[in-house]
Amino acid sequence: MRFSLNFIKEFTDIPVKAADLAHTLTMSGMEVEYLEKKGDDWLFDIEVTTNRYDWLSMIGIAREICACLGKKLKITYPKSITKPALANRKIVIEDSKDCPLYIARVIRGVTVGDSPSWLHKRVGHCEINAINNIVDITNYCMLKWGNPLHAFDEDKIEGDIYIRRAKKGEAFVGIDEKERVLNKNNLVIADSKKVIALAGVMGAKNTEVDYSTKNVLLEAAVFSPITTRRSRREAGLDTESSYRFERRVFGQYVDCASSQAANLMQELAGGKFFGYRSA
Repeated sequence: MRFSLNFIKEFTDIPVKAADLAHTLTMSGMEVEYLEKKGDDWLFDIEVTTNRYDWLSMIGIAREICACLGKKLKITYPKSITKPALANRKIVIEDSKDCPLYIARVIRGVTVGDSPSWLHKRVGHCEINAINNIVDITNYCMLKWGNPLHAFDEDKIEGDIYIRRAKKGEAFVGIDEKERVLNKNNLVIADSKKVIALAGVMGAKNTEVDYSTKNVLLEAAVFSPITTRRSRREAGLDTESSYRFERRVFGQYVDCASSQAANLMQELAGGKFFGYRSA
């Protein structure tokens, strides 16, 4: 897991040098395996043990640093907009054990383009490739809060949204453009006609956000760690999202991640909030 010192400084003051911070963290149990200077930033590679899933977010790491240095954690919680309700689509969860919470927010009229420099650096310095402003916003919020998000091109979704197990032999073509044959061990997000994501792992090519996208459906959810692990193994995938869902995410931060992403899409991509629905 890589984190950026400048990213951490969004949440607390760091009164010590990067090398001294690395030593302090290692002595406290958060082993810093590598430290690198990049421009005006410092990049830390840390080992995350399976029981410390809180370290998979910048806020979680900042909280640990505050405990070590005796500093205060500063978090600004985003305003949660839940009205108007999204009336044109239903969300149907087949089994709440696989997915206890699913939130959809729709932002319309976005302009997909390059991210501003600060956003590009935030995601890039944490070893995630910058793609475009919409995708980068979802990754920034995932890194910050620890809750993975996914942005669909809303105009490519047909009908309602279903969180269900895959049918035997059902095909899935991911954003990596590789086709995989699924089975009942795979949890998917589907619309009324097709699979649009391997839940908690990877989005499908058929609803990918690109430079022609105008309307976005933003997904935020909690998926079962066991189900996610089985599903991504069956598909032969390992992603930033699955890595977090397998280890558990904080349910109380799901709406924070979604709300901030929706707000940033309005601020940085010129979109307008259209509707909210949860299940």
